[in-house]
Amino acid sequence: MISRSGFTWDGNRMMIQCEKAQYEAHCKTHSEAKGLYGVPFPYFEQLAAIYGKDIATGENAEGFGEAVGNLENEIANEEEEHEEEDLISTGTARRSVDTRSMDATSSKRQKKEPRPKRVTGPSDPFATMLQDVNNQINNVTQHVGTMATSFVASMECEAAQEDPHQKSKEKAISELTRLSFTGSEIVDAATVFAKAPDHMNMMLVLPENLRREFVLKMLSDEKKKQG
Repeated sequence: MISRSGFTWDGNRMMIQCEKAQYEAHCKTHSEAKGLYGVPFPYFEQLAAIYGKDIATGENAEGFGEAVGNLENEIANEEEEHEEEDLISTGTARRSVDTRSMDATSSKRQKKEPRPKRVTGPSDPFATMLQDVNNQINNVTQHVGTMATSFVASMECEAAQEDPHQKSKEKAISELTRLSFTGSEIVDAATVFAKAPDHMNMMLVLPENLRREFVLKMLSDEKKKQG
C-alpha cells in the first residue's frame, strides 16, 4: 500500500497517511486493507525488517494488511503461550502451596493430639500382691459395715413387731410402783394386764387420782373370780 502513489508512512504517529477517499478506493480492490485507516502500527519497524525484501521486489509479496495481520497473530500467539505457561506455573505453585499447607495442618494436628498414656503398674510383684490384698480388705470392710447396719435395723424391726405393747407394759409397771403397790400386788396386776390388755390401757388413760382405786378394784374382782 505504501508503494502506491498517494500513500505515505508517518514515522512519528506510526500510521499510514492518505486521503480517505483514496483509501476507500484502494479497499475496493484490496479488501484485506479494510480497517487500517487511522490505525497505528507500533511494530512497523519489525515488520519492515521481516517483509522489506518482499515489499521492495514484489516477489511473493504479501499485502501490507495481510502482513500486519500475520504479525499481530504471531504476537497474539506468543502472548497466549506465555499466559498458558503462567497458568501452568501458577497452578503448580498453588498445588505445591496447598500440599505444604495440608502437610503443615496435619503435622499441627498430630502435635496437638496427646498420645494416650500407657498404664503401668508396679514393677515389683510383691507390691502388686499387697495392693490387691489391701483392695480386697477394703471391700470386705465396706460389706461388713453394711451388713452390720442392716442386721441392727432388722433386729429392731423384729422386736417392735413381736411385742408392739412392750412400751405400754413398761409404763404400766412403772405406774404401779409409783402408786406404792407392794411387790405381790404388782405381780398380780401384771398377770391381769397380760390376760386383759384393755385393763392396762384403761388404767393409763384414767386421771392419776383414780388409777390406784381402779387397780384395787381390778385385783378384788380377780380374787372373787378365783375364790
